[in-house]
Amino acid sequence: MEIKGVLLMPQYEWGAACHFSGTCALTGSATFFVSIPGSYVMVNGPLWCYFYAMRHVESVIPGAASRFYCTQPSQTSLIYGTEQDLNEGFEYLKKNVSPERLFIQNNCSISMVGDDLKGIAAKAKLPYPVYTMDSGGLSGSFEGGYSKALVLVVNEMKAQKTVDNSVNILGLSNTMFRGMANGKEITRILEESGISVISTPGLGDKWEQIMEAPKAALNVVVRDELGLSAAEKMKEIFGIPYISIGLPFGIDGTIDWLSQVKKALPGLELSKVECEAKEKKEKLKHIGSNNESMWGPLWFDRILVSAPPSEAMGIADAIRNEWVDTEKLIIHFLVPCDLNPRSADIIRNVGKDDQGIKEDYDAWVDGLVLGSSHEAARLIRLQKKFMSINITRPSYNEVAVDDLPICGLRGAEYLFGRLWNVKLFRRMEEQKT
Repeated sequence: MEIKGVLLMPQYEWGAACHFSGTCALTGSATFFVSIPGSYVMVNGPLWCYFYAMRHVESVIPGAASRFYCTQPSQTSLIYGTEQDLNEGFEYLKKNVSPERLFIQNNCSISMVGDDLKGIAAKAKLPYPVYTMDSGGLSGSFEGGYSKALVLVVNEMKAQKTVDNSVNILGLSNTMFRGMANGKEITRILEESGISVISTPGLGDKWEQIMEAPKAALNVVVRDELGLSAAEKMKEIFGIPYISIGLPFGIDGTIDWLSQVKKALPGLELSKVECEAKEKKEKLKHIGSNNESMWGPLWFDRILVSAPPSEAMGIADAIRNEWVDTEKLIIHFLVPCDLNPRSADIIRNVGKDDQGIKEDYDAWVDGLVLGSSHEAARLIRLQKKFMSINITRPSYNEVAVDDLPICGLRGAEYLFGRLWNVKLFRRMEEQKT
């Protein structure tokens, strides 16, 4: 199936390019397609676009590069079309690989040629399904490309009998920071509450599992920028209701998150998860009290949370309501949104409030940054003191080899420990000087 049209990049998305790795739409759509086992992605465009998208995915999903191919159209192809380049690619696939399905993506320059990708693929008589899409390259955002790719797959679904007390989780991606671990934790707490999770598109689900999504009684959207369009499309086609509730952060925040699901699915049973939450809360309180008696309260003069909306809002709320004392909490949303969390003293949208963001960095004296390597690099260039915890990509200055999430109950333990450890590390550094 072909989706016509090209995603256009608003001005704020150009500004966001230096804040988020993998901003373009081609990278976003390729990220979703490659997450489906057995799928192969053909980038109809230059090597630069191909390597950009492939590196973003390969850095998180080992072996993903083996499921990418680039047509490398010549300058002549920009005038006369890319049919020959595509046919050469089809011949390569016939001789070397046997994909279960093929996704062909035009980059921004090739999109302007106007080739009939679907027709060209049909003439090639390939022995597997072919899906085509103008991803737009630098003509659209990562989120827009991912969202459009998910909607393309939704359009391939067929109506099925509804399974009571079941959900799909929309807006997940195994290429997000600790994305697989976060998805598993969300699935775990839902299943512990008696909810059947039908599908988690973008998290490595097989095609057949994704096609089961119409069975769900409810769609739970955890990132609007990735999953809301698909939820709206599934409501339109299959009548499946949806709720948009972000990601669960903190102990109390996770129980509140599950309570919102319960409002839509009364069959959800919270007692088991509430018992686990109580045990973890008592454990963290005990650890915190012991540390406070030796090191003082968990306090940071300033805290900057710079991340996509679901992560930024959820973590900011958990920080203020459960974990940390601070004089000022600043949020920089990496994807512009209308969220207005009461936990924040200052809220900025990257690309729209750039002057305000510059002022935040210029006025920075010291404090905690929860973000990515970009924020750390900027403060280093400005020769500012800071402590940091990575909560989003890119994460060049921090390596994660464990399977711990940052959301849910297990994520609350992880982040609580990280918060204390950055404070203790700073205290030890101060003793050295």
